[in-house]
Amino acid sequence: MFLVSNQLRVFSTIKTALILILLFFSTHKNFSQTLSPNATVSVLTCDSGNELYSLFGHTALRFSDPENRIDAVFNYGYFDFATPNFYLKFVKGDLKYFVAVDKYEDFLAEYIYFQRGVYEQKLNLSDLQKQKIFDELNAVLASNKKFYTYKFIDRNCTTMIVDVLNKNLPSPINIKISDAEKTNRTILYGYLNSHFYENLGINIMFGSKTDSYFDHIFLPLQLMEGIKKSKNNNEVLCNKTDIVNIKSAPESPFSATNSWMLYVLVLACVALINKKPVYLTYLILNGILGIFLFTVGFISLHNELSLNSNILLFNPLYLFLVYFVIKNNLQLVRKTVLVILGILLIYVLLLVNEVHFLMFIPFILTNAILLRRVYVLK
Repeated sequence: MFLVSNQLRVFSTIKTALILILLFFSTHKNFSQTLSPNATVSVLTCDSGNELYSLFGHTALRFSDPENRIDAVFNYGYFDFATPNFYLKFVKGDLKYFVAVDKYEDFLAEYIYFQRGVYEQKLNLSDLQKQKIFDELNAVLASNKKFYTYKFIDRNCTTMIVDVLNKNLPSPINIKISDAEKTNRTILYGYLNSHFYENLGINIMFGSKTDSYFDHIFLPLQLMEGIKKSKNNNEVLCNKTDIVNIKSAPESPFSATNSWMLYVLVLACVALINKKPVYLTYLILNGILGIFLFTVGFISLHNELSLNSNILLFNPLYLFLVYFVIKNNLQLVRKTVLVILGILLIYVLLLVNEVHFLMFIPFILTNAILLRRVYVLK
């Protein structure tokens, strides 16, 4: 899902190795340390970036204790590009992420460099709560629990911090936020306005779970809002949100190659060019994509990829249809076309009230036009 250059992979691998080395020493150094009464615990929320892996922002937990010379950030967002079969594991849903400790100044420097906003919420916690959270995180770092299986909505850098906080608060983080009445797909859609093909790809890949309504915090800005509305016993959990770094990175500029215009143009060409190699190739690709979606939804541990109604649009039956066209079996061609048209109609009825319906209209129209063309073959 993430496209990176070879240089980035090498850099990431070296960085991961250094982190693991530093992690070994830092965990043993801090494991049994007692925080001073002046120690603070903060949630750091980072704005989204323009790369796919950064589009939804980031969350981390900061411990600052000048008396003990601690200024550390616990970060659940690490993974290793050098993992064997990295992309296969990511799609399958068993890629291991891990938590590591950064120096606060090093953590912040990256976001300053990329001109991304960083917000800090100092939590009103008792000394006992601070110490318990600190000890628990260090215990995690010293065990295999530092690794976790990444899930896009259910288990990520934000949900892991939420779990840590909820475990040590008398009542969980408030989820009555602005996203509360939205579906998960609608929420994600709002982050992808300037990234058409990323949006299209996510909406093709993600299935019915994404259409369920929000029921837990899984994105950084959601957590920041939830903390503002939460309490620790009778005290507000956070008095204010400090802006550590102002976002100054420009928004992604408009790109004709990453917009609906090129997408519509390509599909219009497919629909209008009445050449058998063109439309048969398109139908074959539809069928292959349908098989891929079915297979991934069946074998992947990502719940977001299961029960994907797009299999009704990218229908594996197109492969049979092409075979019947090549064999010039017009009777089976027309029967198959009618079956696929019926399935396509069901798909439209299922999709018509969804946020991504307009995005898929060009696919629907192109498929319908080609099905009619194949049906009238002589």
